[in-house]
Amino acid sequence: MVNSDFPPVDWLSKREAWQTPQYIPPYPHNLPAKADAAVQTTANFPGYPSTVAITDPYRFSSLVDLSIITTTTSVKFLDQPIGKRNTLGFRNASTASQVIYIGFGGNASINSWLQINPGSTVFFDTVVPQDDLYVISDVTGGVLAYVYSTYPG
Repeated sequence: MVNSDFPPVDWLSKREAWQTPQYIPPYPHNLPAKADAAVQTTANFPGYPSTVAITDPYRFSSLVDLSIITTTTSVKFLDQPIGKRNTLGFRNASTASQVIYIGFGGNASINSWLQINPGSTVFFDTVVPQDDLYVISDVTGGVLAYVYSTYPG
């Protein structure tokens, strides 16, 4: 017996099944693309635009973890990224009392803005410097451990 009170049931989507399975290559290509300002919404607030773009910052990191022995001569240890750097961290891993200085975009000196005392850690994950990075220490033999992540930007 057929009940005529209800409409006929059908699929919501008439899409065909995929012909081939998806393949996701291994690290580092398995990160999603950076979110763009493509999503828009409508706001109903007086004095504000009726369409507002919503962006989502890139929230993924594939960290590269390295260290360098520092000297009393400034040395470039990290180039400006081709894409965008989204994570950057430093740790003074010196076993003695060496103080490490980081230069952003130019040679480091004892007058550089960032001074890292032994055992101290500095981590950038919200606003991340994109400059060439240089290091120097007040005594030869300091150890700078650093970590960074970049994405195509």
